[in-house]
Amino acid sequence: MLVGTNEAAKLLGISSPRVRRLLLDGRIHGAYKISNVWVIPLKDGMPVLSKGTRGPKPTWQAIRREVMTCIHVNRTRISQNYKHGENLPVLSVKRGSSNQYGYEVEVSGPCRVVYRPDQPKDCGAKVWIETLSPVLIA
Repeated sequence: MLVGTNEAAKLLGISSPRVRRLLLDGRIHGAYKISNVWVIPLKDGMPVLSKGTRGPKPTWQAIRREVMTCIHVNRTRISQNYKHGENLPVLSVKRGSSNQYGYEVEVSGPCRVVYRPDQPKDCGAKVWIETLSPVLIA
């Protein structure tokens, strides 16, 4: 993944001018400039910096981004179950790149139901539940 100086500054917890100074000093590995814009590659979600020769040790840490869990009813599976007399689970729980199916889903915390007929999800869902809370799938 590639980011600019502002995004790199947010990830490192430092200012944008400081990131530009590090770039000019050649301390951010793999960074290059296209026209007048710096492009910084990420490794494990963070820019790779070489060690400085002076001053205190750096204290920045990776910022963990919370991944939204999306729950929806898969109507294609419902049709398959009806047509073929099967009993496959129809509740789809998507978190990041993983997708699990279940018969029951319990959300232990706040959540919201979203209806967007004009902006469906990639899978075609127009109604779904979003949550940052833990989800139990049965």
